[in-house]
Amino acid sequence: MDRRRSLSWAGKYFLVTSALALVGIVLVVLGIYVAYTQGAGNLYGLGIPAPTSGSALGLIPILLGLVVWRGGKAWAMYMTLTGAMEEELADTFNTEHVKSDIVSVLDDRLADMQQDLQSVNREIRNLKESEEFDFPGNE
Repeated sequence: MDRRRSLSWAGKYFLVTSALALVGIVLVVLGIYVAYTQGAGNLYGLGIPAPTSGSALGLIPILLGLVVWRGGKAWAMYMTLTGAMEEELADTFNTEHVKSDIVSVLDDRLADMQQDLQSVNREIRNLKESEEFDFPGNE
């Protein structure tokens, strides 16, 4: 694969993973914000935020953000890697190119066979004309 194509696929991977990482970070920050604002209870009057049932709502965006980040990264790797491989294999194993190569080899072989056949026919004609070869029934 040439440099331009590989840089293109690497750029696509970088952009997709960066966008998904940003979405994941936003969801995690949103989850932390929800957990902090909903769980603003006071633990034993010490000023420490106590976990309440409202703070559990913050876990949902946090977990969703982690799933988006890690799952998106895996998806981006799969999509860019398979796309790059398909593109490279399409160039390497181009069926039309393979067909044309086979046809050109066959054409060369057939041309050689035709030349051999013509030379054999010429030699047989020369032998008949010079009567060096005695055919049965030619007496």
